[in-house]
Amino acid sequence: DEEKPEGVENEAVEQVAFADRLLLNKIDLVSEADLFRIESRLKGINAFAPIMRTEKAQVSVDSVLNIKAFDLKKTLDMDPEFLNTEGEHEHDNSVSSTSAKFEGFLNVKKLNMWISDIIQEMGANLFRYKGVLSVAGMDEKFVFQGVGMLFSGGFINAKWGPNETRENRFVFIGKDLDKEGLLKGFKECQCSEQLRFKIGDKVRARVGKDMAEADGYCPGVVIKTWDQGNAYRIQLQDSKKTNVWGPIDEDDFVKAA
Repeated sequence: DEEKPEGVENEAVEQVAFADRLLLNKIDLVSEADLFRIESRLKGINAFAPIMRTEKAQVSVDSVLNIKAFDLKKTLDMDPEFLNTEGEHEHDNSVSSTSAKFEGFLNVKKLNMWISDIIQEMGANLFRYKGVLSVAGMDEKFVFQGVGMLFSGGFINAKWGPNETRENRFVFIGKDLDKEGLLKGFKECQCSEQLRFKIGDKVRARVGKDMAEADGYCPGVVIKTWDQGNAYRIQLQDSKKTNVWGPIDEDDFVKAA
């Protein structure tokens, strides 16, 4: 908790924030009350790294090496409460962890655009982040994880169960996090699985300049709904019967003919 001069990083805090495992050594030299206080402080910085108590740095090699700790699917399989958002913690003013969950569906196109924006805007302050999301039109779960500006995300080989609540859960660790802003950004990606148009409906799809009419759209027909997370697959009324996606069910992408 040592305060550093402005512009100087608190390396100890950042190391805790980045950690996949935390080893609390020399536990034989302090009281149980002190251990509880220290563990509470560590959890306030990094809520999801397991804390292992040790004496004389004795720890099983298997518990710290080759643990694949950044595999969210495996972590969720072992601990379904990993992304539990019920608990609230007091955090350091500059480094904190924040999490949330809400039910519903997200549009994958909006989601990818928003994640790209926050990585560009907040990447330097994002230490670690991960989540599991419910994408409209997809039975598979969407998992993302990242460190700083290094992001990976996609659908995994695990489907939502027929009686499983479709919900979105995420955890972020970083500096000066805007919890309300993160939650607002995710919720702005929400959508309904109910679409405005059905298969066979004539629509106008926004396309590239080489195919577009004066208004930037081209006439077409909906031939599939919820195609790989995109709201529509549309066959354009051109000589090649070109297929395009209408990724978002809004007039900026697809509108009535």
